Amino acid sequence: MGEADGQEPMRWDEQARGGAGGWVRGAAGSPPPPPDDGGPGPSLPTKVILMAVGGGVAIAALVLALSSFFGSSDTDDPVAASGTSSPPAPSTTTSAAEQDPVRTAASGAEQAAAVDALLDRSRTDRSTVIAAVGKVESCASAASVASAGKALDAAASRRDDLIARLDELSLDEIPSGREAADSLRVAWRHSADADRAFAAWADDAAGCTPGQVARGPSHTRGADSSALATAAKEDFLLVWAGIAEQYGLPARDATRI
Repeated sequence: MGEADGQEPMRWDEQARGGAGGWVRGAAGSPPPPPDDGGPGPSLPTKVILMAVGGGVAIAALVLALSSFFGSSDTDDPVAASGTSSPPAPSTTTSAAEQDPVRTAASGAEQAAAVDALLDRSRTDRSTVIAAVGKVESCASAASVASAGKALDAAASRRDDLIARLDELSLDEIPSGREAADSLRVAWRHSADADRAFAAWADDAAGCTPGQVARGPSHTRGADSSALATAAKEDFLLVWAGIAEQYGLPARDATRI
């Protein structure tokens, strides 16, 4: 078909066929159509091809980057990536014996030192009792006699506490340790009895005249208990002397326990 047929010449329009491009009739002077070789039609413009290729490359690069990121998230740890596990951290726990010293058996020296500490406390109470009995005996004032009675009651309670603490000690590592503890326990019990008897005597002496304090039954009971305590102390010292020497503890006599 040509101009002689009264028809406009064919031209290529890139917007024809929904943007896919195609031949349409145009004004005179339009470029003639390419020869029809029976192929699938004209090739896409170079610009379109380059845009498509560039877009495909960009998408491929994005997919590769995402694959690399998610694929390595589980192997950021070089140890985990190698398939080996890290060595366990050193244990910071302690044994039951280290956490609770009571469960650790004390040595003979430690057990003997614990008894010696109780003896020091007992010696202090003995001094307090002697001073309180002297106040009642002198009857310097009603107030001094009353305070002496309270001091004697308190001393008796402390003797009870010494016995309780002695009973809590383990003395299995001390040679003759149990024998020594039995004698000391008896001594402190008699001392507590004496303290309470003398406290009762102080109550009896309330309103006394200085230098004229009667010694009634309470005083007698106190003196008897004190004598029994002294005898038990002597029995204790016979055993304790060897123990004190063995463990380097101070020597004692009946006035120092």
